[in-house]
Amino acid sequence: MTKRPLAVAGALVAVGIVVVLLQPGPPEAECVPEGTPSSGFVDSDRDCPISQESWAEISEWRSLPKPFRILGALLVLAGVVMAGVAVVVGRRRGDAEASGP
Repeated sequence: MTKRPLAVAGALVAVGIVVVLLQPGPPEAECVPEGTPSSGFVDSDRDCPISQESWAEISEWRSLPKPFRILGALLVLAGVVMAGVAVVVGRRRGDAEASGP
């Protein structure tokens, strides 16, 4: 069995994981002073109310598809499938060569 398809499959999985990790995070929450109009949500890290505009940006980010995660998942899936096919084909070739003339 050739090692090249398995190396390519491993590279696809590795690149897929890196791509998922490169997905930018949500926008930073912008706090407003106590007593001023806010979104009704609180930034738990800084324990302060979040502005309406900031919450709108965060909400929009959460609802949009994450292209880096989608691409990374597809690369990982392609790598796993390629590795599985390489193993199966390699075993069948090995069996055919062993029982050959």
